[in-house]
This record gives sequence, C-alpha cells and structure tokens, in this order.
Amino acid sequence: MTQSGKHRILVVDDEPTVCQSIQKALLREDYEVEMALSGEEALKKESVQPHDVVIVDLMMPGLSGLDLLKMLKAGNPNARIIMVTGYPTMRNTLQAMQLGAIDFLPKPFLPATLRNLVASALEVGEHKPKGSGDSG
Repeated sequence: MTQSGKHRILVVDDEPTVCQSIQKALLREDYEVEMALSGEEALKKESVQPHDVVIVDLMMPGLSGLDLLKMLKAGNPNARIIMVTGYPTMRNTLQAMQLGAIDFLPKPFLPATLRNLVASALEVGEHKPKGSGDSG
C-alpha cells in the first residue's frame, strides 16, 4: 500500500490496449495501477517496490507468464498474483494454481469480475499473517 493509502496493482501484458483497459477498470476503485509490457519490465518494477497484487498475462514473448509467476513467488512467497489469458485450458489453470497464482481469469472478462478478483486478493492478503507459508 502506498503512503496515500492506495493499494498498488501491477498489470503485466504485452498488449498495451489490454494493460490500459485493465488499468481503466481498476482506477475506478482508487487503486494505484502500474503497467509493464514484459515480464522483464515487471521484475524491475517489482524489485523497486513490491505491489499488493500483480495481474499477469499467461502468453507473452520472452519471459512467459508462468515463468514470471515462478520468479515473483520465489522473490516473495506471499505475492498475490492473478493470471489472465485468452487461451484458457485446464492444464494452464492447474499449473498456474500449483505455482501459486491465487486466481485465473479467462479473456475476455467483465471489468466488474476483474475488480471483484482484485478485491478478494487484497482481502486474502490482509488476513494472512506475515510470513505465513500456509496455502489453505
């Protein structure tokens, strides 16, 4: 959370229009929303100042969404990460959840659905004790 009391959200997608639409949907909730157009850019931003929730596209050139998920969780086991994809499969969903994603959202999605998932992710994080390794 920032000094202004706003939750920090990072949106990672190689398509600028997707990042902008997610940002627009979340700014309605008075979050501070940053965008990264690659996994590498996301890692740099996360290393400067961690975000409360990271929304990651599964399919990206270079560092894939699953690779980014692994790296973010390695750096911060309590990271709250929501995966989004235009190509949902049971395999991708299970793999992302096993790697520590808190939810999986298929594209296209309604802005209200996204806002609800982010609010739930923030709520889970606020009730989870710091340093807790429990997953359920």
